[in-house]
Amino acid sequence: MNIKKVLEYNTELYSIAYSTTLSFEFRLLKIKEFNLFNKLLVGGIHEYLIYEEIFEVCFIGNYKFLPESLPVGFIITTGHLIYTLSGADSSDNFLFKIAEERKEQNPNSLLEHMKAVIYIAFSSISPKDIDEMTENQLIKTFVSAENVLSKQNENFVRIDLKKIYDELNGIVDKPKKEYVSDNEMLEKELGYWNLQEAENKFIQEEKQKLSKEVLQSLDRR
Repeated sequence: MNIKKVLEYNTELYSIAYSTTLSFEFRLLKIKEFNLFNKLLVGGIHEYLIYEEIFEVCFIGNYKFLPESLPVGFIITTGHLIYTLSGADSSDNFLFKIAEERKEQNPNSLLEHMKAVIYIAFSSISPKDIDEMTENQLIKTFVSAENVLSKQNENFVRIDLKKIYDELNGIVDKPKKEYVSDNEMLEKELGYWNLQEAENKFIQEEKQKLSKEVLQSLDRR
């Protein structure tokens, strides 16, 4: 794969090699291009003509400079491959591609969080714009976006950098004591002497309650 061409065309490039001396580099069809060629195919134009046209549109290089001796079958086969990769796929595979892309773009990742904050703060910025940024530009844009959102919404919470740093470096807080006895909790809230007073009061109330119950029982007899 020619990395320079990938950057130059700012898109995913593909290649197919038929031999050590014959290979093609190409891009995929854009959605509007795919829909157009698909309509032409459904409309009855011979598929070989369509696949040749697709090859000419997507081939990275000058189509006119290809040798005249090149068998047209290679061009048609490559055009058909481009058409298939561009969207002529089953609905199941289409859904699988979405699922795969969701794995690639983890919404909980730092990068995706930064992108989301930027998109919300600056609606004019597109995913393509972010892909064109350097790391320093991305960081500056993200912090500016945080500043904008914090001004617009007082409840906006900036990303916790320390928490992320600790997670990346395996730093964990000591586990807090999960269980606290009732007496411990009361002592903390009331103080020891207040707790003793509460216990004595409870005992006295229970004694009085018991005495009343005994007297009522004797009265019934």
